[in-house]
This record gives sequence, C-alpha cells and structure tokens, in this order.
Amino acid sequence: MNSVSICLALVTIMMDNSAAVKKALWFYRDEVRDCTIYGALGKSEQNEETGRYLAQLGEMEKGHAVFWKSFLSGLGVENISYTYPRYKLLFIKLVRRLFGLPMVIRIFERGEENVIAEYREFLLESGIGKEDADRLHGIIVDEILHEDYFANQLVSMSGRLESVRDVFYGMSDGLVEVLAAVAGLEPVVKTPVLVAAGGLVVGISGTLSMAIGAYMSTKAHMEIEKRQSDRVAREIDLVSHEEKVTRLKGLLQDMGFKGEYISQAAESIASEGENATDFFVRNKLGRSRESSENPRKAGLQTGLFYLIGSAFPILPFAFVGGTLGLALSVIAVAFAQMTAASIIALSSDTSILRKVGETVGLTLGAAGATYILGTLLFTLLRLPSIP
Repeated sequence: MNSVSICLALVTIMMDNSAAVKKALWFYRDEVRDCTIYGALGKSEQNEETGRYLAQLGEMEKGHAVFWKSFLSGLGVENISYTYPRYKLLFIKLVRRLFGLPMVIRIFERGEENVIAEYREFLLESGIGKEDADRLHGIIVDEILHEDYFANQLVSMSGRLESVRDVFYGMSDGLVEVLAAVAGLEPVVKTPVLVAAGGLVVGISGTLSMAIGAYMSTKAHMEIEKRQSDRVAREIDLVSHEEKVTRLKGLLQDMGFKGEYISQAAESIASEGENATDFFVRNKLGRSRESSENPRKAGLQTGLFYLIGSAFPILPFAFVGGTLGLALSVIAVAFAQMTAASIIALSSDTSILRKVGETVGLTLGAAGATYILGTLLFTLLRLPSIP
C-alpha cells in the first residue's frame, strides 16, 4: 500500500471515529437525561407501583449511560460528564403537575421510537466489537420494553388525555371567537373599554354555551356507553355457565392464547360472577363498565378554559385602544394558541409544528376576515362610529 492509500485510509478511519464519537455522546446525554427525569418522577409519584417502576427505569437508564461512557472511553474520549439542566427538569415536573403523568408519558413515547431507530442504525453501521454489540442489543431490548410500557400506560390513561385535549380545545375556541369579535368591533367602536366590554359579553355567552354543550355531550355519551354495557351484561347473565365457558375460550383464543390451559382459564373466569361479566364487556366494547367521564367536570373545565382563552384578546383593549390594542391582542392570542395547539398535538400524537401552524393560521385568518368585514360594513353602510 502506497503512502497516498495509507493517508486516505487514516482519514476515513478518523472520520468514522469522529461520527461514532458524536453519535455516542448524543446517546450518553440522552440516557443521562432519561435517568434524571425518571428518577425525579419516581420520587414524586403518588402511586407507589408507578413510582417504583419509574425508579427502576431510572436505574436501567443509568446503566445505559455507564455503557456509553465506557464506549466513549474506548474511543479515546475521557473525563466525560453531563448534567441534565435543572430548568428543563423543573419544566417536566411542571407539565406533570399541570397535565398529569399521561402527558409526560406521551412526550417520552414520541421520543422512544426515534431513540430505538438510532440505536439500531448505530448497531448495524458502526462496526463495533461483539461485546459492545451484544450490550447494545440488550439496551435496544430495554428501550423496546420501555416503549411497550408507555403504550400500555397511554391506553389505560386515554380518558385523561382526552380530558386534557378537550379543555384546550375549549381554550382555543375562546381565543378564536373572542379575537374575531374584538377585531370586528375595533373599526367601528373607538373607545377601547367598549371594545373590551363587547368582547367580554361574547366571552361570557360563549363560556355558558361551551359549558352546557360539554355537559350535555358528555352526559349523552355516558348514557350511550351505559346502555351498551348493560346490554352486553344482560346477554352474558342470561346464558348458561357452559355457554359462558365456550365464549370465553373463543375470546382467549382471539387474544392469542393457546394450549390446554385455555379451558381451565375459561372455567375459572366464568365462575367469577361480576368479574366474568366485566371481562366480557371489556373485550367486546374495549372499555370497562364504569365510565371515567364526569359531565359536571367536563362542563366546568371546558367553560373555564374557554373563559381563560377569551381573556387574551380582551385584556389589551382594557388598557390600549386602536390598532396597537388590536396588534397586542393578536400577538397574545398567537402565543396562547401556540401553547394550546402544542398540548393538543401532544395529547393526540400528531405533528406539533403542523398543528401550531394550522391553528394559528386559522385564528389569524378569522380575525383578519372579521376586521375586514367590520371595516366594509362601516364604510359601505356609512355607519357612524361609536365614540
């Protein structure tokens, strides 16, 4: 091999080594982050079982971080240290406090898929040694189990996520409707306090309308669910014990269970009375007989968040009028909509950027349309301005 070939080979090795170091550093910091957050959430979690599992996840991630530190040391990178920023940890705790554990799990569940894909790519393309490859394979299995745990938790907590999403939809409605109202009033009404008063009337009427609508909708949904559950329960209660066992065998087979123990399991479940009925309801309707929805809570939450949303476009007109007041109102609503849209996107597992762009764009479009409409009516009809 001539000198040119040797130089090219050394450059290639150095470039590969640099890429591996950069990627491994990212993995190390990601594991330190997860270790810190899981440990903190585990300590503050009120549910003992959930807290214990989160603490175990933290210890597992700590082991992963140790592996990456050792791996980097093998690449010649020494004295590695990383501390997850305290302000970010406080933000995660705040999200946990305000929106519950389901929202935090949703955030992590979105990230876990990317981490697993990155690990697999690194395992296949980095050309690491067998011992490190075996250890990394074990880490990938751990991460897959984490993702499975998160997915199961999200299924069990779906009702809470829907509640979070619904209240922020209520807030978004308040932002859009009241901003549109004050934007339409601003060209005609020259006194800022009167514009604010008009927006307040729209906000209060919308609050009552949204609260009543949410209450009636949730109540109707509960009644439908109850009728479905009762119908399935009556059907099961009327059949013979042998028929219950036969149906249970079919359910267990559909769930993927195999073997002779299916008959024993079906016989055991069929003898459980109410528990057997609940088992049938859950597997036929995909939910328990007891509804987690509360019509009063849904109405109060939706109305309250609608009222909070309506405050953003109203408050600027309580202090500043004219174009400046409208501009401040639009800016306040845009920032509030970005927050609401981000929460809705997280709880719905959709793209945050797309949801924010769509929501803010529609909001500003509605405000612009009503402002133009108010101006045209004022001009074409030659209406006198209200001082």
